[in-house]
Amino acid sequence: MVKFFARPLPIDPVTQKADAINLLGFGRPHMRAFHLSWFSFLTAFTGWFSIAPLIPTIKEDLKLTTSQVNSSNLTSIASTFFFRALIGPLCDRFGPKRTMATLLTISAIPVGLSGLVKDATGFITLRFFIGIIGATFVPCQFWTTQMFSGSVVGCANALVGGWGNMGAGVTYVLMPLLFDAISKSGVSDHVAWRVAMVVPAGLCFIMGMTCLLFADDCPQGDWSKRKQQKTVEIHDANNEKNAEIHNANKANKNLKGDDNYSIASEEDQITHNPSRPTIGTFFKALKNPNVIILMFMYACSFGIELSVDNIIGLFFHDHFALSQTKAGLIGALFGLMNLFSRATGGFLSDFAYKKRGIKGRLIVHFILIFVNGIFLIVFRFSVNSLTSAIIILIIFSYFTQACCGSVFGIVPFVDPEIVGAISGLVGAGGNLGGLIFTGVFKIYGNNTPFAFMICGIVVMAVAFMTFLMRFK
Repeated sequence: MVKFFARPLPIDPVTQKADAINLLGFGRPHMRAFHLSWFSFLTAFTGWFSIAPLIPTIKEDLKLTTSQVNSSNLTSIASTFFFRALIGPLCDRFGPKRTMATLLTISAIPVGLSGLVKDATGFITLRFFIGIIGATFVPCQFWTTQMFSGSVVGCANALVGGWGNMGAGVTYVLMPLLFDAISKSGVSDHVAWRVAMVVPAGLCFIMGMTCLLFADDCPQGDWSKRKQQKTVEIHDANNEKNAEIHNANKANKNLKGDDNYSIASEEDQITHNPSRPTIGTFFKALKNPNVIILMFMYACSFGIELSVDNIIGLFFHDHFALSQTKAGLIGALFGLMNLFSRATGGFLSDFAYKKRGIKGRLIVHFILIFVNGIFLIVFRFSVNSLTSAIIILIIFSYFTQACCGSVFGIVPFVDPEIVGAISGLVGAGGNLGGLIFTGVFKIYGNNTPFAFMICGIVVMAVAFMTFLMRFK
């Protein structure tokens, strides 16, 4: 069972990774990296989706059509898709701290310049550059992968990813209330939304500097020290590693099939150095069928989340004739579910891993993603009532986000030597899914409930790809 309030924090003597989590701790290096990774990603999400809650006002102010709004949603995800694929090898090369800090500080610029937009072309272009900040997901996950051992890494990844994704919910609360406060001070709507955008830009810049100055890349400190330390560990700890692996095999002697891979994966994480990132790293990852399947899985979990984050506020605003603020508060429910939903996906994945090895992780993931598809379809038939629509929204948001956690509970076990590149590709798969499903919502712009049903059918079909995954 994963310990969430372990004091003192148990540390693996060989890898120096933490074997538990202390949610109340902020000590270096493990728990400070943990908390800064999720809060950085939450801040990034606040900047990334800061425009979405204000779309009703922006649409009227810039005289945008529904098609132009949907096109801007597409561009905000398209840029993230491209940059996520690149960021994985950069994490392998420079470490998660510098990568995260660079993305946050650079992306603060287009967020802060939102107030200069005057027409549809500028708006769509702006959202493309803001979308770069979505690539922060890769260093977020990579960071915790470096800090926590295989027995808790799924839960750690799910916690930081989920709490980071919660930024979309925070944004749906923050931005309408901020807009209302500025408007009530006597400023016109034309100016109010532009002034409001300065706040998330400032938050992104401050958070980037915080990561750079007050965090560590890995248990040994700076990223360069990790590589030097690795060689020493491998040379001096062989006997201890062999004993640990022998004990692990003995403890798991009743497990069958792919469970043996779980033990081997732990050994790989200890004994192998990460490959120096090259173009060959991408090809090596892409040649692994498990990576391709996980990209599809993440497309049908995080991809759904991205597309819904972009349209949910406007949907409730138009479909139920709600005010921008009320629609934003309802839309916030979808993102705020990440407080626990994604984490439970990782927790269930870790729990199943202890019981049945990697097979357990796959079974948990299949159940979560299949049920997610069911409730996306059910949402199609729940929109005749505001109450039923909110209830089903909450249910499918849980399964959507729990799937994200279960996917990244599997990622570290695919190929530990290139986990950064794999994380980047799987993350990019999520953005590709966001593009596809946002495209579905654009095509059925006048019938959003039907678009939800289409998404649900696709998700249910993709769920069966889980059974195609193979681990040696």
